[in-house]
Amino acid sequence: MRIVHFAVTPLAGAPLRIVQMLNAHTGHSARLVDLCRYGTEDFGQDVVFSETPELAMELAAQADIIHFHNYLDLDNTQFAPIDFRALQRKGTLFIRHFHSHPDLVASRMGITASALLAQDIPALVIAQFQERYYPKAHVVPNFVPEHDPLYLPATAPLRHDVFYSPTNFRDAWDCRWNTKAAPQTHCAIMAACKKADASWVLVHKTPLRRTLALKQASRIVVDDLTTGSYHLTGLEALSQGKPVLAYLDERTRSIMQHFSGTAENPFINIKLEDALPVLNYLLAAPDEAAEIGMASREFMLTRWRSDEMVQRISEAYAMLAHDPASVTRQPELQLDCCSRRFFALTLPDIIHTSRKARDKAQIRPQNPPMHLMDEETADAADTTVALNKQVA
Repeated sequence: MRIVHFAVTPLAGAPLRIVQMLNAHTGHSARLVDLCRYGTEDFGQDVVFSETPELAMELAAQADIIHFHNYLDLDNTQFAPIDFRALQRKGTLFIRHFHSHPDLVASRMGITASALLAQDIPALVIAQFQERYYPKAHVVPNFVPEHDPLYLPATAPLRHDVFYSPTNFRDAWDCRWNTKAAPQTHCAIMAACKKADASWVLVHKTPLRRTLALKQASRIVVDDLTTGSYHLTGLEALSQGKPVLAYLDERTRSIMQHFSGTAENPFINIKLEDALPVLNYLLAAPDEAAEIGMASREFMLTRWRSDEMVQRISEAYAMLAHDPASVTRQPELQLDCCSRRFFALTLPDIIHTSRKARDKAQIRPQNPPMHLMDEETADAADTTVALNKQVA
């Protein structure tokens, strides 16, 4: 089938990776139409609507399936004169792929979250924390190109001890999901590295190739230790053969187990509260850290291969072609009763609230400044922040 993806943001390069893997490992012909160029964050692009609208129109007219990402629906006019409703009436099939919390998606679209969830486009959702908020969506995994040179273990000598790449500088408890606890995590990394006379690098708003190269040159990677979910940066680091610190709550762990087929958790599953002693240990035991990293790489090669994971999306296309109503939540991942919703939603939130209260009750030194850079400045900058070591 001819599949055309449409996106208005890069989404950390996920749409393009899906298109590339569909072309490489399925019988589909896939293209990606981005609304515009995305600047310095070099995730890569295929067709750019603002530059070649005629090509985008031709691809849309010929598509068997149009695959929306995040903020798009049938009434979207950003790609005008493409009329998605008219294409649907002519027989084009549509599917939607969610990568973000519904509050964020709905806000960007100018509608309510309840209106978003009520839309009747068959939907997919990534197999991280987001899936619990889209109970009708079919869950599919995120993946990375594990054989791409930048996703391989380093061949050159490592230059940094700890790598960390927060998407923003919010406090751990400012937002339930849109935080990586940068101030607190940075504090733990800095304390561990100073104790071990080690180096660390903090990366923010930096082109992907540069970010991957810095991560590849590091011994240990820190992902999200607060919310209960991992991110693409964690999968990238696992592929590169790093020990990766991340906190996966029970729901996220069970979803990962569903797609990997094993109870093995490739992440060093710890909360922010335990980051410092674990970092202390890993920095003092480099051989052990390296062996954990080898296991990370093995997991990606045997349990999370991109050529296998992309088949989950291909299978969703087959269901869509057979019967759009069949693209719904897998029975084993349903959140259709009180007990399942308790363990997927209520319990993690109770635990998060309890952690927040305990943290706020503690007296601690003020968190270190994040390179004395506020978020507005950071968002406008192409910034690689290197701490305790000069990065060439």
